[in-house]
Amino acid sequence: MESHPFTRFLGVICYLTVILYLIELFYPSTMLELTYSLLCAILLACAFLYLSRITRFIVFTLLAAGSICLYAEDISFNESMIGFGKNTNLLSLFLLIPLIGTFMSTAGYLSALKEKVQAWEKKGAYHPYRFSYFLTATIGILLNFGSMAIVKRIAAESFSSYRDKKITLNIMRGFGFGMLWSPYFVNIGLVLVLFELSWFDIGGYAFILAVIYIFFCWLSFRSISFPDDPIVEYEPKSKNYSYHQSLVPFFFFSLILITLSFLLDYLLEVNMLTVVSFLAILLPLVWAVFTKIIKNYLYDVSQHMQLSFNRLKNELAVFISAGFFGMAISKTAFGSIVSNLLFDASFGSIFFLSLIIVTLAIALGQIGVHPVIIVIGIGSSLSPEKFGVSPEYMALLLIIAWTTATQMSPFSGQLLMTSRLMNQPPSVIIKQNYTFALSLAVILTTTIYSFLVMGLL
Repeated sequence: MESHPFTRFLGVICYLTVILYLIELFYPSTMLELTYSLLCAILLACAFLYLSRITRFIVFTLLAAGSICLYAEDISFNESMIGFGKNTNLLSLFLLIPLIGTFMSTAGYLSALKEKVQAWEKKGAYHPYRFSYFLTATIGILLNFGSMAIVKRIAAESFSSYRDKKITLNIMRGFGFGMLWSPYFVNIGLVLVLFELSWFDIGGYAFILAVIYIFFCWLSFRSISFPDDPIVEYEPKSKNYSYHQSLVPFFFFSLILITLSFLLDYLLEVNMLTVVSFLAILLPLVWAVFTKIIKNYLYDVSQHMQLSFNRLKNELAVFISAGFFGMAISKTAFGSIVSNLLFDASFGSIFFLSLIIVTLAIALGQIGVHPVIIVIGIGSSLSPEKFGVSPEYMALLLIIAWTTATQMSPFSGQLLMTSRLMNQPPSVIIKQNYTFALSLAVILTTTIYSFLVMGLL
């Protein structure tokens, strides 16, 4: 992937920004906070030049609305500037979690995985759709969006016969499994920060939602039917295929990473988002030293860093502007006004209120409003206590809103990735997926409401 030297420089600035943020967490400093916030503002200004028209309009609207709020409340310049850095914690996940995938690629773990799948396919023991779903749902926990492209490539080079569009949509749905519970996903990190929760406060309930999600995907699989989806047949080049690489290092590394994530979240007085950000830096680095691939790994990291701005410019713009907007409205009485409007619209029913919030997220996603804007707006404005619910309930509700909205939004990362992998416009995927997403929204919302009724939340 070629890029201009300027955007490569901005990629390095992205990583400098999140490193300063992580340092400031342990050595609080107003100067450091202002510095990384200023860098966020600069990155936003640069990203603005590369955005699509609709994304640029949304970002401009957020900035304008936030600025009006801050001016009306007579907020100081320094405090206003810090608003640009409010979502640096989320950017740290977007930028640092992919380092795990970079290490796995450098270490040969991903090629070993592909080789193993090819060996299994030779034995004829695996269903391509079921296995691609399982593979995305598991490695997606650590590799995020990268898992979709990896699994699609493995499918193309391993499975002897499958329908291309059907397997690609199946991969996208498999990716949604991690969005409901994995601490390596930005939506989970966001709600934990917004409501000051530990992953253990919601993790059990979130995993139940994820299990229900898998079951519903299984029920909905037979309804996937594209009008033009010919069977793809692939014949491996080598007739005498032999398997050489072991998957043990891959499983061992993954197990250590996940175990340390939960253990440190439980033991330390820091949130899960901070834990996984540090682990994404330190664990691959230490592992690379002990496996004697540090030179290759650092080279790959350098290339990855320089290309990061090109890959994430949309997310950078949306997340930074949404953080600024969320900070601004938290300084106003906007939250009380919205709370009263939503409460009146739901006739005082928590269940109807929950459905309204999820439906609102899905509807706004259709016109380009990223779920992070909705989640930050609601999380910054609505007090769970005002509606008689716990922070845990509101956190789970916003996770459902984010997950279902991204299954249908033509602007969500996973749907755009699926569109590229399928070589089809987003509208084709949305048409196939809208019944699935809307049904899922009702089922999962009803599930957490039943937890509330039973006194579990």
